[in-house]
Amino acid sequence: MSGFPEITFFHYSFKRCDTVESLEAQAIPYIDLTYCVEGEMHYIYEGVEYTLSAGDAILYPIGSVRKRFFGDSPALYASFNVKFAEEFPLSVSGVLRKSLRSDTVQMLESIRKTHTSLGEEKNVKCSALFYYLYYQLVETAKENEHPHIKHIKRYIAAHLSEKICLAEIAEAVHLVPHYCSALFSKHEGMSIFDFINLQRIELAKNLIMSGTLTLSEIAEHCGFDDYNYFSRVFKKVSGTSPGRWRTG
Repeated sequence: MSGFPEITFFHYSFKRCDTVESLEAQAIPYIDLTYCVEGEMHYIYEGVEYTLSAGDAILYPIGSVRKRFFGDSPALYASFNVKFAEEFPLSVSGVLRKSLRSDTVQMLESIRKTHTSLGEEKNVKCSALFYYLYYQLVETAKENEHPHIKHIKRYIAAHLSEKICLAEIAEAVHLVPHYCSALFSKHEGMSIFDFINLQRIELAKNLIMSGTLTLSEIAEHCGFDDYNYFSRVFKKVSGTSPGRWRTG
C-alpha cells in the first residue's frame, strides 16, 4: 500500500434487505461510505435530507454526524467503515450522484468475498480495492458535475464572506435566477443557500480551529450579520454549538 495511509479499521457489508434499518444521529469516528445499488435510502447530511436512488453513494467524513431513516421498501446496498493510521484528506464527501460504474458492483462483490475469506493478505486486498473505489468516486464526481454548477460554486467560493443574493449569482453565470436556482437544486439535492451555509460553516470550523478570532469575528468573516443566526446554522450543520466546537 505504498503511497497511501495504512487502513487500521475496516468493516464492510454488502447486503439485500426487505427494509432499511434506521441509524440514529451520531458523530462517527470513521469514514462511512455507502453505495445504494438498488432501491432507495434516506439520509441527513450536514442538516439536509437526501434520498439516495439506485446508483448513488454517500460519504461521511470522520467526525461528521450520520443519520439514516427507516426505509420500508427493499434495497441492496454496500457500506464501508474505514479508519486510517494517519490523516487522509478527502476530495469528495456528501451525496455523490450516479456513482456506480459498469464494474462497481463486481468490485463490491469482490470485496465481500475477500473480506469474509481467511486469506493472509485479505486486509491488503480489501484496502487496495477500497482505494480503487474511492478514486473512482472522485473521477465520477468530476465527470458528472454540470459546467454551470461548477461556475456557481466558484462564484460562491470567491464571495463567501460577502452578502450573496441569487440575482448576482445568476448574472455571474449568465442564467436567469429561477433557472439558476432550479438547476442547482436538481443537481446538488439542496438549494443554493443551503449550500452557501454549508460552505460558510466549513470555513467557520477552520477559523475556529486556528484560534485567532473571536466567535463573533468568525461569524462576520463567514458572511453572517447576525451571530445568533450563525450559531443556529452551525448547530444544525455540525450537531453542536460554535463554542462547544472550539472547546472540543
